Amino acid sequence: MRIYGLFSESSFVLTVFEFLKSVYWRTIGFDINISMLILGLIGGIGSGKSTVAEMFCQLGAEQIDADRIGHEVLQRHEVQTIARNRWGDRVFDHNGQLNRKILAQIVFDPSETGCEELRFLNFLVHPLITQKIEDQIRQFSESDCRYLILNAPLLLENHWEQRVNSLIFVDVPRSTRIARTQKRGWTSAELDARENSQQNLQEKRRTANWIIDNSGNLDETLDQVKKIWQNLETWNR
Repeated sequence: MRIYGLFSESSFVLTVFEFLKSVYWRTIGFDINISMLILGLIGGIGSGKSTVAEMFCQLGAEQIDADRIGHEVLQRHEVQTIARNRWGDRVFDHNGQLNRKILAQIVFDPSETGCEELRFLNFLVHPLITQKIEDQIRQFSESDCRYLILNAPLLLENHWEQRVNSLIFVDVPRSTRIARTQKRGWTSAELDARENSQQNLQEKRRTANWIIDNSGNLDETLDQVKKIWQNLETWNR
């Protein structure tokens, strides 16, 4: 369920918004902090979502980093045992940890086999990641947190938009994203392989409540973040 009402300043709409938000939290079983808004960050790979998330945190928001949670999940013993049974020792480094680069080569292979392996990996780790996200949302909802950023590369694909109040799309030209991911050691083909496994960027863009152009300098991006923050402060008094 998506909760709207962020675009009106009328007291009636805000009252309805707060009511629906409290019902939402009761539905998923959290102790309610009805003043907390959850903002989901979406965008292409290399668009700078983490940079934008950090800017919101500098203004006072808290953050859930789903990518970091995913890395932690891959280190769990039961996950590594299943991974070894599925893919063998080739996906482990000399320290006995999952080699994410080798694993990525397997699951993002453009063949049908690659698609099948990606489905298996998602089936293995996404429920664990989702549980971690739910746990952290619960913890923040029980605190005095007012704004929580959900920074999740597969937010829409995993239907985590049901856990947010609003979506922010971080927009950057493809050429910029290619240049950024090349600094990670990726080729443009590797970027394409990953993005082809995700929802279309234009669809993500259309889903968003706000769009941040992150193609300029950091000050320009920060100005846009501050404008959104000011709107949130007006609506979430």
